[in-house]
Amino acid sequence: MNAVCGTVEVTVPDPPKKEESTGNPELDKMIKDGNLAISEMKRLNTSIKDEKISADIDRLEDLSAKIFAQVKSDPSKLPQIRKFMDYYLPTTLKLLNAYDRMGAQGVSGENIDATMQRVESMMGTIVTAFEKQLDMLFGSEAMDISADITVLENMMKREGLSEDTGELHAESGTATASQDDIKLEL
Repeated sequence: MNAVCGTVEVTVPDPPKKEESTGNPELDKMIKDGNLAISEMKRLNTSIKDEKISADIDRLEDLSAKIFAQVKSDPSKLPQIRKFMDYYLPTTLKLLNAYDRMGAQGVSGENIDATMQRVESMMGTIVTAFEKQLDMLFGSEAMDISADITVLENMMKREGLSEDTGELHAESGTATASQDDIKLEL
């Protein structure tokens, strides 16, 4: 009778992580689609060797992640990125995939060269569009902050706490003036 004693080490892969639900199906879809898009950008970035295009893809990844983070933190902004999610992002990925496929052919031809050149020239415009999309998500917040600043400035003037000349003093209810402002008419 032979017996073998010892330790057997078995590696069991972790079960795939299930995305936690936010309770909002549309937001959950945006998060899932956004993660897939960023993963595809990373894959394309690894595959595409052109340094300029690669830098643009890096920027698009960063901007996309920031856009998705903003909407995730404030789901009321979801309608603001519908066109981005439905058209701009998938079309950008389609262009980058075509660029990658054509570049992988290893040959130069009129159609390949012209198409790749058009994608290259379009990348700056796409990056700018993604930047503007992110900026637009802060529009209402910027307006709220501007209103808060205006109210704060007015309160400080009224209370005599600002350095502006000619402000109202709450205690006296009168405006301050220097001697140069006083004129006598005879």
